[in-house]
Amino acid sequence: MGLLLRDRHFRVHMGNDTSSWRPQRNSLPRGSVHAPLLFNLYSNDLPVTRGQKFIYADDICLAIQGQYFRELECSLSSDMAWMSHFCRQWRLKPSASKTISSVFHLHNTCATHELSVYLYGQRLRHERHPTYLGVTLDRTLSYREHLTKNAGKLKNRNNLLMEITGSTWSANTLWSSARRFAIQQQSTAPQTGHALLTQVTSMCS
Repeated sequence: MGLLLRDRHFRVHMGNDTSSWRPQRNSLPRGSVHAPLLFNLYSNDLPVTRGQKFIYADDICLAIQGQYFRELECSLSSDMAWMSHFCRQWRLKPSASKTISSVFHLHNTCATHELSVYLYGQRLRHERHPTYLGVTLDRTLSYREHLTKNAGKLKNRNNLLMEITGSTWSANTLWSSARRFAIQQQSTAPQTGHALLTQVTSMCS
C-alpha cells in the first residue's frame, strides 16, 4: 500500500525530448485494484446534502425528490455548491463537462422541460436518457431505451451466429463473417467496434 502513496515520480515524453523526473504528489496509479478503495476512504466525509448520494468509485449521483421543477433546481444547485466547496478543499476537481442533470416524472405536458442546475457557475448539460452504471434511463423509468439498445446488440450477434451456422465451416468463412461484424459494430459503436476488430485480427492472424 505504501508504494501507491510514497516515493512516486513521473516524467513527460514529447517527441524526442524527455523531462526530468518530478515527484508525484497526488493521484493514484491507473488500473490499481486499491485505487477505488483509497479514493472511497479519501472522500468518505462528503458533506451532508439534501439529496441522497449514490456512490460508485469516483461516480457520484445526487438524487432528490420534489413537487416543482424550481424546487429541484434550487436544491440540486445548493448541493452542488457544497460538493464543489468540499472538492476544492481536498484538491479534487469535478468535471462540469461530464456532469449532467436529469429529471424523471410522468407529466407528459412537461416532457421537454430541462433542469437548470449549476456547477462553478456553469449550467450543467441536461440529458434526457442518461446512462448510469451501464443502464440507460428514461423520463418515466420504463427502461425502454435500455431494452431497445440491448435488443439491437442481441440482433447483431444473432445475425452473426446465423450467418456462421448457415454456411460451410472454414477458417476463411469464420474470419470474413467475424470481421464484417466487427466493422459493422465499429460504425455504430466506435470504441466497441475497434476493440472487436483488433481482437478478431489478432485471433485470425
